[in-house]
Amino acid sequence: MELEAKILPLQTRAIELEEAAKTTKAKMARLEERSTNQEVQLGRAEAELLQQAEKFKKAEAELTEDAIDAYAAGFEDALAQVACAHPEMDASPFVTSNCVVDG
Repeated sequence: MELEAKILPLQTRAIELEEAAKTTKAKMARLEERSTNQEVQLGRAEAELLQQAEKFKKAEAELTEDAIDAYAAGFEDALAQVACAHPEMDASPFVTSNCVVDG
């Protein structure tokens, strides 16, 4: 009887600890699942950001090319006007690919 009085609280505590362990395992499983879901969502977001960055680079390249084309067309038009106003002038050295160095 005396031993039973000592064992009974220990058995009760063991049962409580087992239940707490089950609860903790269930919480851990839910946390692991949430973590996995968040990693998947993060991977999707990263993929979308990479796609957007690629689209932005492509759009930037297209806009830069458009600006260069517009500049070249404008320069050619201006040069044609100068050539019409001054037919004696040699316009052949004036092209968009030339750079002015030291004046």
